[in-house]
Amino acid sequence: MSTNQLKPRPKPKTEEEWREVRRERYRNAGSSGGFRVLPTKVLDSDAFNDLSNSGKLVLILSLSQIDYCYGKKHKHLPRRSTSVGDLRNDGRFSLPNNLLKERGIKGTDTIALVRKELVAHGFWEVVETGSLVQSGVFRWSDNWLTYNQKSLQERMSKDVRGKQPGTCLYPNIIKYNDTRTHGCTDLSDAACTHIPDPDSYTLSSVGRQ
Repeated sequence: MSTNQLKPRPKPKTEEEWREVRRERYRNAGSSGGFRVLPTKVLDSDAFNDLSNSGKLVLILSLSQIDYCYGKKHKHLPRRSTSVGDLRNDGRFSLPNNLLKERGIKGTDTIALVRKELVAHGFWEVVETGSLVQSGVFRWSDNWLTYNQKSLQERMSKDVRGKQPGTCLYPNIIKYNDTRTHGCTDLSDAACTHIPDPDSYTLSSVGRQ
């Protein structure tokens, strides 16, 4: 077997599988389950205070996904010093949708909005936007330290530069779903006037538009 062949990507975990992961970690924690510290400077900052309730929860959950450097155990590994401590792996982490849904953030739209919120407030940076089969990759950022320097209008804005978290990478699927829902083959901005058989309209035909 050739070593050059790409390994198949692991199948994303379901909500039930993430629930079992969480419970297994709880069972193995014993009486000393470790800590994921949210520094007082972060907790008392305007950047944290202005987050939605969902945003605060997801931010705390992201700290449990980050790889920290612990004393002599990781003294020879590359590290990045940040406001939450020395981090391994450049402070990168991933938070799959089903993990967040298992923790109570149920709506996909809410998850997308929270991710954009955390990037806009300066806590995260987007490394990879992800796809339908692979979760996006984020990196802890200290840009939140300059949040107080923004105007009120900038604080309220969710627009961010660079890669956009929560962006649909396959915009044609939106048109396809609208077609299935409303029965319209007209993909322009005009109002629907046709009522075709939706099963005769395939996703491949949308992709050729």
